[in-house]
Amino acid sequence: MQYTILTILAAALLMGCAANEESKKGNQPETIVPAKLVVKEIVGIGKIEPENEIINLAATSGGIVKEVFKNDGSEVKEGDILLKLDDDLEQIRIEQVKSQMKTQQLQIESDLISIKDTELKIANKKKLLLSTQALVKKGAETTQILDDLETEVSSLGISIEKGKSAVSLSQSRLNELQQQLNLLQSEANKKVLRSPYQGIILDMQAKKGSAIRQFQNYAEFAPKGKNIIRAEVDEMFCDQLKIGQAVQVRLVGSDKNIASGEIIMLSPYLKRKSLFSEKASDQEDRRVREIKININGDAELIINTKVECVIIK
Repeated sequence: MQYTILTILAAALLMGCAANEESKKGNQPETIVPAKLVVKEIVGIGKIEPENEIINLAATSGGIVKEVFKNDGSEVKEGDILLKLDDDLEQIRIEQVKSQMKTQQLQIESDLISIKDTELKIANKKKLLLSTQALVKKGAETTQILDDLETEVSSLGISIEKGKSAVSLSQSRLNELQQQLNLLQSEANKKVLRSPYQGIILDMQAKKGSAIRQFQNYAEFAPKGKNIIRAEVDEMFCDQLKIGQAVQVRLVGSDKNIASGEIIMLSPYLKRKSLFSEKASDQEDRRVREIKININGDAELIINTKVECVIIK
């Protein structure tokens, strides 16, 4: 009887534990495996840019703007003058050095003439010396006259050497002045700002009479070439991008396509902040992947236009 009661209690205890385990399992939430986000199209934000990018032109020298030759929208060739800075001081210094060079050149010419004159004199004295030596041998002339002629010939020879040395020094001074002139002309040339490439002036910031510091940007310039789109795609979709994917281009906020193209470049890394944010509040702590898009056809899109790029998968 006692054995039967113990058996019944053990069975009841086991049933209670099993029920408790089932209750715990029933209260646990089911594990949900997130599905990978797959979309048919991806939208990136971009801007129209020159193929060779926009260049900020910097002044090679500082000064006051004397004349502006090209303005916004001007098409220019390589070497075209864009603007000139005041170079009056440089031109005064150049004229001073040129004057000194002219004086030095005249001095060299004068020294050369003097040398030539001395050479003629010494040639005549040498002839006279030879004839005097013959007369001395015959006893028709004194040795004193012969000694005087030899001394005079030696003196003229020394004068020629001094003259040649003076010409050499004058030539060295002239060369120094030429180097100084080259330097001044180089400084003056820096006051003339020229286009480094063929292209178009986007924004001429310099104005006549304004001051420009050395290395200061004075214009935005687009080298000649077709326009492309530089865009950014959120990191959530970066692994779904491929070279050659088709792209439809439309203005921000519009559903009308204004151009088409394809991806020609994918950045190898993610950037932390968008290049196209215009406000501090827009700088979200998200990463983006930069892409470049070739524009098909001859769509005339204004540089810096902000666009939406619909990437077709």
